[in-house]
Amino acid sequence: MSERVRVINEEDLGKLKEGGNASPMVIVANQPEIVSRRLKSSHPINLYVVKRGDEKRLSVLIAQLRVRRVNPVPITEDNALTRREFLMGRLSKVKLVNAPVVFSESCIARYGCTRCVDSCPSGALTIKDKSVNVNPSKCIECGVCVSECPTGALAMAGADDEEYTVAINEASRAGFRRLRFTCIYDESPSSGDEFTYKLPCIASVGPEWLTMALTLFNEVSFTCPDESCKLKGLDKVRGLIDNLAKVINVEVNGLTIKVPKEPENHPTYVGLRRSDYSNALKAMKHIYKGEVAQGLKIFDVKVDNDKCSFCGVCFAKCPLKAFDVDNTQGLPTLKFNPLKCVGCGYCVNACPEKAMNIEPGVINDEWVVKVKDEVVRCRMCGKPFDTLRHIKATKARLGIKGDPEWLYLCPDCRRYYTAKQMLKANLKPLN
Repeated sequence: MSERVRVINEEDLGKLKEGGNASPMVIVANQPEIVSRRLKSSHPINLYVVKRGDEKRLSVLIAQLRVRRVNPVPITEDNALTRREFLMGRLSKVKLVNAPVVFSESCIARYGCTRCVDSCPSGALTIKDKSVNVNPSKCIECGVCVSECPTGALAMAGADDEEYTVAINEASRAGFRRLRFTCIYDESPSSGDEFTYKLPCIASVGPEWLTMALTLFNEVSFTCPDESCKLKGLDKVRGLIDNLAKVINVEVNGLTIKVPKEPENHPTYVGLRRSDYSNALKAMKHIYKGEVAQGLKIFDVKVDNDKCSFCGVCFAKCPLKAFDVDNTQGLPTLKFNPLKCVGCGYCVNACPEKAMNIEPGVINDEWVVKVKDEVVRCRMCGKPFDTLRHIKATKARLGIKGDPEWLYLCPDCRRYYTAKQMLKANLKPLN
C-alpha cells in the first residue's frame, strides 16, 4: 500500500526534486491538457493530472491511489553513461520499471496453472518449484500477465484488483456514468460524467474487469494514443470485446461498449478477482445469449460417466471449490459450478480414473449435476458404507472377477466375514 499520495498544485512542480515521485502524485492544474511531465526520471504511472476545482474526480483518484500495493522498481540499465551523468557522480543508469508482483497466497501455479507464463511476450515470467518468478529487466510493462491471471495473483501499479475495484466503486458512487480505459501515455483529459482509468497498457484489462465495469457504468470504452504501439494492446482489446459480444447482449461501436438494459443490482466489488467476476456475471444474467464463452475464462468440466468412480478427489482437491457433493433425492451427487472454475486443470490431473476433461463453457451461475451414484448398504448390518460406482471401480482396479459377497460388506463386517471364512477353511471335523 502506498505510504502517501501527494496532491500538489501545478505551480509547485518546479520545487520537486528530480525523480521525486516514488509514490503516486496528483497534479492539480488549471489546464491539465497542457501540463507537461517535468520529472524525467519519474514513472508516468505515478503521475495524474486533475483540473482545478474538480473535487469529485480528485476524491476518486485519492481513494484509488491510497490502496496501491505496487510501485515501479528501479533496475540498472546497461547503457553507457552520458558525460553529464558521469560528472554528477553516477556510476550506473537506473530506470523505473512497472514490473508485476506475485502474491503467492492467490497464485495457483502450484496446482498447474501457467497462464501468465504462457502469455508473457517478453519471457519475463518463469515457474520454478511451482512458483512464478519475475525478471523486471525483461518486463515490457504490457500487463498481459495481469489480465490473464484467473485469480488476481499478479499486480502492477495501476493494474491491480484492489486498486481497480476501489476506483470503479468510488467512481460509480460519485456519479460517473462512463468509464474509459487508457494507457499511461494518453494525456487527453476526462470531462463530464466520464472517469478515465489509467493503466500500464490497455492489454491489462481482462474479461473480469470489463464485465465488472459494465455493471456499474452505462458506457465503457478503450483508447490507445498510439495504434502502432509494439505492446499491441488494441489487438488484445478488440479480441476481448468480440468474445464478450458473442455471449452477452451488448452494443459495440468500435472500442465502446454499452449495455442495452441496465442490471437491476449494481454489485460492490471487493478486490477478489474470481468472486467479483462471478458477481458481475450474475448481475448480467438478464442479457446472456447462451453461447459457449471462448476466451472469457468460463470453463466446463466434462465427466466420463462410465469412468467416474465417485471417489471425491476432485471435490477434495479443487483449489477454487468448484465441486460439491450433495444428496439429491437420496442419491449422492457430484455438482460443478462454472463460475468458480478457473480452468487450472488440477482436477484432470488428480482424477485417478482419468474421467475428466476441461473445455470452454457456457455462462451459468447455478450448480450443474455431473454425476449421480447409489448408496450401498452393508448386506450384513445394513449400514451405508460406500457407493456403487466406487465398488465397481475397485473391482476393475483389482481385477476381481464375479461379484463376491465381501465387496458389499462394511469394513467392520468384512473383518468378521473374513475371520469366519478363515475359521471355516481351517476347522477340522471331529471324529
